[in-house]
Amino acid sequence: MNMTGIIFSEMYGEDLSVFTHDRNLAAIPFGGRYRLVDFVLSNMVNSGINNVGVLAKQHYHSLMDHLANNQEWDLNRKNGGLLLLPPFASEAVNHNNRGKLDELRNALNYLENASTPYVLLADAYVVYNMDYRPMLQAHIDSGADVTIAATRVEDGPAVEYPSVFQAGRSGRVTSYALNCTARPGDFAGMGCMIISRQLLTSAIREYTARGIYHLERDFIQHQFNRGQLSLNLYEFKGVCLRIRDVDEYFNNSLAIINEEVGGPLFRGDRPIYTRVTDEVPTYYGPECSVSACVIADGCSIEGEVDHCVFSRGVRICKGAKVKNCIIMQGSVVGENVELENVIVDKWANITAGAELKGLATNPVIIRKGATV
Repeated sequence: MNMTGIIFSEMYGEDLSVFTHDRNLAAIPFGGRYRLVDFVLSNMVNSGINNVGVLAKQHYHSLMDHLANNQEWDLNRKNGGLLLLPPFASEAVNHNNRGKLDELRNALNYLENASTPYVLLADAYVVYNMDYRPMLQAHIDSGADVTIAATRVEDGPAVEYPSVFQAGRSGRVTSYALNCTARPGDFAGMGCMIISRQLLTSAIREYTARGIYHLERDFIQHQFNRGQLSLNLYEFKGVCLRIRDVDEYFNNSLAIINEEVGGPLFRGDRPIYTRVTDEVPTYYGPECSVSACVIADGCSIEGEVDHCVFSRGVRICKGAKVKNCIIMQGSVVGENVELENVIVDKWANITAGAELKGLATNPVIIRKGATV
């Protein structure tokens, strides 16, 4: 395919700091078996993109471990494949995310040496299942400088998005706003765009040399407002889950239990790949009760669980009652524990008899490795 893929692995992760104090945003577990990065990376692989760079600036050990051998995505290649792009090591490295152009500066050599005419830039915080090939064709047919994927905003509560668009019938963008509330009929960006490799590398060199680092605001919006950059909108009509804060993570994680959400995300013709970890089948005890749950391999369920998502190796002991919870790898819920609207990070231990109840809009969070 005539595109190189670039994944921004940690943009927009400030409101998920409870999960990212020692891991990258893209490495946050999601859906029991997966990490957030698996979705956009699988989309690229299923679309025929075999040159992918993952930009990571800090806390990327877990991400490196997850992407270690690339075999699951068929990207362990001699030419091309998957490459993690950390910042150049020096005393001057700024560990704060100043913007996407700053991140892309670390990938400049990678982009300049690529052989494809187009680059797909995608954020890891958005969960969807999409074939990028029609989007590329739409970009070529439009003749625009940049094509941006977006979803139409329907009636409902007002929500702020990082980017909001209006477009004509031809798909040509007529207005472009950042960090604002969308109205019904507007389009909300998915953190995914296609741009020519030559235009992108030129912008990286020109803007970072002047200390300008924000891709959307300082380059795209500024040039668009001056009439020097044309934008084409590609409407995505499938399921799109944005993970920007704890509430969105909690509600969207549980939403995949619903077939109307989980079905379009986990399609047989476009599978979501992840690192394979061989586990024994999950054990269901004779007195357990399981209703509307997503449960990975290697778990032991002996209590009552309802509307939950469990990662590998989770243990629910006898007498425990767990409802509307997300429990990550290796955590143990002791006997006679009651949990409701709780997120339990990896390797945590909830001791026997504990009772923790949060709200759907404000779940209780147990940190990684904690004992409660």
